[in-house]
Amino acid sequence: MITKKFKMCIFSTTKRILTLMIIYSIFFDPNKAFSSVKNIQDVVAVNYISGWQDNNMDIYGAIQIELSPGWKTYWKQPGPFGVKPKFDWSQSTNIQDIEFFWPTPKIFNDYNLQVIGYESIVTIPIKINKIIPIKNAFLNINMEFGVCSDVCILKTSQISTLLNSQTKNSKKSLIVNALKKTPSKVIDRIVSSSKCLIDLGQETLELEYTINLAEKPRSKPVLIFGYARSNQFIRNETMKIDGRQLIVTASLANIHNKEGFIERDRLKALLILENKGFEINGCN
Repeated sequence: MITKKFKMCIFSTTKRILTLMIIYSIFFDPNKAFSSVKNIQDVVAVNYISGWQDNNMDIYGAIQIELSPGWKTYWKQPGPFGVKPKFDWSQSTNIQDIEFFWPTPKIFNDYNLQVIGYESIVTIPIKINKIIPIKNAFLNINMEFGVCSDVCILKTSQISTLLNSQTKNSKKSLIVNALKKTPSKVIDRIVSSSKCLIDLGQETLELEYTINLAEKPRSKPVLIFGYARSNQFIRNETMKIDGRQLIVTASLANIHNKEGFIERDRLKALLILENKGFEINGCN
């Protein structure tokens, strides 16, 4: 039997989907987007910053995205309303893998929708692992990402460069400073204790994090959930702040429906507190 509560949930979800369809039909209509921007080339510029080679022969560099005033781009996990950035380096030479170090994002509220991302200039450090360490490597990355202001535009960009092992200190400092802005894995000084529960209800599958902070926060904390090796998002449903305690619940239904099970070790959370990020891994 379908309960009245479940019917209301279906109606609410349908209404949300219809609203998003209307919004995205406007935001991602290329004709509307291009007609609203006088010079599309002025919206965003993408550059590669050369870095250095470490003792393991891995190369450090960075992708820098410079946005015009009023424009934003998305974090690696943009949430249900964002555009996930994509990077394809399959046409590179002598590159086995690339690790991205994403700076702690900001939270914006546009059109009453939560946007997780960046504005102005964002520098994303990368670590490049070569197939044959002693040989040169050629980096060829094709990027696809969204940028938003009054309209949203899907942008593509390409980086093609021969990798140098050395660069000027001024450029190196940009990468070093960006690495300092990535979320910290050390949370002992920020979080005194935390607890994670997964509750399987009759019609829901909920994740609940209870975090006791070391000090009462001066600004509202944000907790963003993720699921490793998955493109599925975990939407925050409720947040309760009581002094130093933060309780956040989220639905795992879309993850469970897609994969058929939930692995606790793959659950991740990013705690943003006073513009600094802290990683919480697993649900134990």
